[in-house]
Amino acid sequence: MKKVLAVVLASAMAMSLAACSGSKPAETTAATVAETKAEETKAEETKAEETKAEETKAAEAAVAAVDLKGKMMGVVTPSADHGFTAESIQHCEAEVKLLAEKYGFDYKFMTAAESGEQSNAVETILALNPDVMVLWPVTGDELRSAAQQVQDAGVPLIIYDRLIEGFEPTSWIMGDNDAIGEGAGQYFTEYFKDELAAGEVGLLEFKGDSSTVPMQRSNGFWKTADKNFKKIQEFSTDWSQQKAMEQMEDFLNTKSVEEIESVQAIFTHDDEIVFGIVEALKNYNGPAKLNIKLISGVSGGEGFMKLYEDSGLEGVDFMTYTFSPSMVRDAVDLGLNVLEGKTLDASYLIPTEMIDKTNYKEYMESDTYKIRYSLQ
Repeated sequence: MKKVLAVVLASAMAMSLAACSGSKPAETTAATVAETKAEETKAEETKAEETKAEETKAAEAAVAAVDLKGKMMGVVTPSADHGFTAESIQHCEAEVKLLAEKYGFDYKFMTAAESGEQSNAVETILALNPDVMVLWPVTGDELRSAAQQVQDAGVPLIIYDRLIEGFEPTSWIMGDNDAIGEGAGQYFTEYFKDELAAGEVGLLEFKGDSSTVPMQRSNGFWKTADKNFKKIQEFSTDWSQQKAMEQMEDFLNTKSVEEIESVQAIFTHDDEIVFGIVEALKNYNGPAKLNIKLISGVSGGEGFMKLYEDSGLEGVDFMTYTFSPSMVRDAVDLGLNVLEGKTLDASYLIPTEMIDKTNYKEYMESDTYKIRYSLQ
């Protein structure tokens, strides 16, 4: 019996030892697998980084291989008659210089205040035998002859911002003015839905000039705006803050109390126009009660963002659409594409975004806003 017990105890001890000795290798194996997996992951990451570095180097080499020496780009823009144009010219010239330094092409950059001066600038550049021309007309129709000269000379022509009606350049590029007008019409309709249901809502419209840009924005607005909006008066501001202020002051000083008090909405085509209107409204101390509730702009600049913080006008809301001066860089980039031998589409529309008190802070953190002020 003792012998049997001893055998049993010996067997049990052997099994216990076997179990103990078997557990350690299992733990070692799990650790080894984990280490191996980590090493494999690290190796894959290293390989991915090396591949990315090789691709980047190859891309840089490809860019460096593009040599556009001997090529020339001509650029003609309006003069800086107001803030938006001034900012645009800065962005345009900065982009031309940047690309010229990078790719080695020559360029001629000219500004002109009047259409006649722009036509002369176009002729000056044509005499230099450019390989592409970027033209931002002061007014489209008055540059028709100059644009045709570019076409007749066989020079690819990119027109920015303002159309020449009935004329087809190589390509044109602009902000989506139709969408701005249509979106504003929809916004005003929703904002005043209760008032519109009850009757007419008086509205003032402040245009920029007589070019295709205000025409598109105005047509778009009245296409989507409720039929109960009543246009009390229309103004052409020449995109001038000072002129808009004077026009608003004249309206407030010459119209009847009934007419002034009927105005609840102001639709404008530019932020700077809004600034002039706001000053006129802040300075008004006449007998009429101001019932204006909504004023719209176009551009989405820093000054307009400040209106959301403190406009000095109680009970007035503001809305604008993005239309950045940096958009002109896209027109210059199309010129580069031509120099590289690429084929352009017939037209390009740059998207726009509505900005009001609900999203202006997010907008100010966006790339669109940061690029706009990247030259400051």
